[in-house]
Amino acid sequence: MKTYGLKRRLYACRPLCVAYEMLRWAGHKIFFFVHSPTPAWYRFGKKRGGRVCSAVKNPAWYRIRRPLYRHEHVYYDFDAALAANPKLRGLALVFFMGIGDYLYATPMIEALKAKYPRLSFHAHVGAQFDRNNSPLVGKLLEKNPNIDKVFYFEGFRHPLIWKNYDYEDVFKNIPEGFLAVPVYYDYSVNVPHRVSSLFETFGLPLPQPLPAPKMYFPQKPSWLVEMNCLEISQKARGKKGIVFLQLDSRGSNYTYPHMRALAEGLIAEGYFVLSVTKGGPDNNPDYELIDIKRFSINETWHLLSLLKEAFPLYVIAVNSVFWAASAGLNLPNLGLQHWVDKKVHNLWYPNIEVVTNHFYPLLPPEKQILAPAESYTPHNQKIIDYKPDWVIKWFKEKFGK
Repeated sequence: MKTYGLKRRLYACRPLCVAYEMLRWAGHKIFFFVHSPTPAWYRFGKKRGGRVCSAVKNPAWYRIRRPLYRHEHVYYDFDAALAANPKLRGLALVFFMGIGDYLYATPMIEALKAKYPRLSFHAHVGAQFDRNNSPLVGKLLEKNPNIDKVFYFEGFRHPLIWKNYDYEDVFKNIPEGFLAVPVYYDYSVNVPHRVSSLFETFGLPLPQPLPAPKMYFPQKPSWLVEMNCLEISQKARGKKGIVFLQLDSRGSNYTYPHMRALAEGLIAEGYFVLSVTKGGPDNNPDYELIDIKRFSINETWHLLSLLKEAFPLYVIAVNSVFWAASAGLNLPNLGLQHWVDKKVHNLWYPNIEVVTNHFYPLLPPEKQILAPAESYTPHNQKIIDYKPDWVIKWFKEKFGK
């Protein structure tokens, strides 16, 4: 417990943490030759090869033995784990991520379960909201048929290296014969996509085309979903379609400031507008805010999947959860890239038309709408706000026909 408290204090003081990580990296470079081999089921920075030890001889075979260094990655080999220890019973998958991050992981989880059907899959989810983690991921994992049990743990983020999220609390709930497997991915300019990185990390062949997120809905919708689907269907009857707005982002701490004007402009064009972002014209009969305190995130997705069966349904979303969710629901999305991120191709799917003030060479040119300077204003030094009349113009050009 004393060590745990010391770690928290170190992480809370960023300069101390930076100094510690620099010293740790220097020690790694100087004394690399004395580093002990890893258990057979993972490699630091290597997909195959390197020095390994058997599971039987290493008492800590079930867990990664040290924190990662900055820009370091881990690759898993569960075939090697089973060869080294045939008594392996399951995987304890450790999640410290947001909802969008989880969606990118769903095709990999499904493929992993298909490859190892006899292994039990447990999910361990951080219980606190922070820059890395949302405990709502646990509610989604409870609906995932590939996951047998879901646990929550008390952890905290590393201020420099997101992969070193402290998940020490997980180990009290890991049964004997399970591997503790953090759900890591690489995120850089050199990575083709988040999904491809996850498949590579977990030693799985990547399907082609790139699989979209998997969503799991009950056979019969909840009463809340069913009633709201009926109500919205009545309101949207005779409209050109429904436009769904998600214009806030936890990761970039951003909320689009022109919600009302954008929604009213879309309504004037003949659309019914749904939103999960506050600030729209709440008294307008052609607008509805989905109350996320009443709807679970999975119920929101289920509602949209049902509305899609009856209406043309479109998404306008900043780079956040609904980039991945729109791909999982196969909905056309006008994606507002509100800041320059050279790694954005890691998060892109073909259903997304990207509005941007910066050309991305790793995205298809035909999927980019280059925004002229007069179409946006600065929000702060990093983020921009697209003017609502321009957003409506681009929406009509792409989807209005």
